[in-house]
Amino acid sequence: MATRHTLGVAASTLALAASCLVGALPASASTSTTFPASVSIAAAPSASDLPTDAEIQEAKKSKDSTNAMIARIEASLESSRAELQRVETEAAQAQESLLSAGEERDLRTAEAEKAVKQLDYAKTYLAQSRKELGAIASDIYRNGASNSTLGLLLDDNNEGDLFYKAATMDALSQQQVTSVNTASEAEALVTAWQEYADAAQSASEEAAANYDAAAATANSTLKTYESAVEPEKKLRNELIGHLSTLQEQEEAEVRKAVEKKEAEEQQAALDQAIATEDTTEVPEEKPAAVQPLAVAEPQELEPTESEDESTVKPKAVELQTVTPTAMPELPSAEPTQSAEPTPEPTKSAEPTPEPTKSAEPTPEPTKTAEPQPTKTAEPKPTKTATPTPTKTAEPKPTKTATPKPTKTAEPKPTKTAEPKPTKTAEPEPETGRSYSAAIAWALKTADDPSKYYVYGGNGPNAFDCSSFSQRAFSQSGISLPRTSTQQFFSAPQYVSLSNLQPGDLVFSTSNGGSSFYHVAIYIGNGNVVHARNPNAGISVTPLSWVNNLYSKAARY
Repeated sequence: MATRHTLGVAASTLALAASCLVGALPASASTSTTFPASVSIAAAPSASDLPTDAEIQEAKKSKDSTNAMIARIEASLESSRAELQRVETEAAQAQESLLSAGEERDLRTAEAEKAVKQLDYAKTYLAQSRKELGAIASDIYRNGASNSTLGLLLDDNNEGDLFYKAATMDALSQQQVTSVNTASEAEALVTAWQEYADAAQSASEEAAANYDAAAATANSTLKTYESAVEPEKKLRNELIGHLSTLQEQEEAEVRKAVEKKEAEEQQAALDQAIATEDTTEVPEEKPAAVQPLAVAEPQELEPTESEDESTVKPKAVELQTVTPTAMPELPSAEPTQSAEPTPEPTKSAEPTPEPTKSAEPTPEPTKTAEPQPTKTAEPKPTKTATPTPTKTAEPKPTKTATPKPTKTAEPKPTKTAEPKPTKTAEPEPETGRSYSAAIAWALKTADDPSKYYVYGGNGPNAFDCSSFSQRAFSQSGISLPRTSTQQFFSAPQYVSLSNLQPGDLVFSTSNGGSSFYHVAIYIGNGNVVHARNPNAGISVTPLSWVNNLYSKAARY
């Protein structure tokens, strides 16, 4: 809370607007990103899955034992591969969380710094206002205010008294009242910005702690993944060597057969994702990158330069009036209604029969012949609807029924106009052609040995999956957000995997599409280009090589 200083008359006049001061707001903040307290860390592939040479020789003694050993080795190969994919997924998820935590930390820090600056402005604004109140008190004294009025002004104990406020208001001019209200506003702004600054600082500290926790998890999972790569390769080579011995084939042939089987399994997973695409619904509510603070941001202030001195004042609120689309619709209906003045002069012939019925002076005042000239002048431009019910009971409502269908026709152009731009996303072929620059850059980068994968890398040489797609799309003039999750949920359109076009983005998820940890660029012919991981680098692969593939793709 801002402290109130007793400044005699100035402090007393502040009491006039005490009822306008804002109440205390809860100075709490909520951050959007949550992180697990712990992440399961996978051990490197165990050598216990590797049979000994003696077991291999024993297995070769019979066909059944040979087949059993082959099945054991194949199961070990699959288990080793799945384990490596698991620790890779955990590392990618942790890096995605770290990116989000970094964005939130930076935003919260900026909010806290802005709040401190605005609080200083508010305090300066309050000091200016109190100075003006001091001048008001001096003016009242010089102008000979009564002792009772001065007593009320100088008595700080009467701040809440209604008679005190009324007596003081009597002694003030309109300009002075404005100054008093300004002081009240300034005090309220100090209070509000103090509470907002406290909330922003608390949120900033929480976001920084979350970032530190996310960084620790990311580093831990990355080390686990990196430590598992080489042992898995070694185990895989030895298992394939044993298969070669058991099957009495060249090791290269056995390796090729193993890779073919794994590719078939990956294709089956892709087919399964495509089969479920019709039942997959993209969440309507997109997750916010960062939740707003629980305390609403007060009105901002800004410094102003004058000839005499620098001052501070509240920033003017910009009013946005967005009705350009409604304006052209009205003229389209007005010309149809402008045809109504033509029947009105035809009905102006009614005064001619009226002199024939001059024997009936009484009905004429009931029909108010005087409003007719006044209403013939005004209703033509605007009030054509109002005179019609007043003058004639039956015929005019029937004629007003004709403009109503014309007015009901107004929503039709709006409904036909809006779906057309959304459905005529057939500028997609145009934007699809613009993807050529993005794809060309991505392919060139994948072929460049100086470019490589680093978790959290932002170029120009080191990239992760989402910074790679972000940089590629910028070559086509398309701006993408930073993380994989944001790139998916910011897309204007989603398409099924069976309807992919070059330039579409495909994603990996481990939670059904609530968030995403990998993104790749589809380049056609069933292939994607992507920054894969520190081990595989940046390369072109079949779409089926994307693990945990989500059944919807994003199209920009």
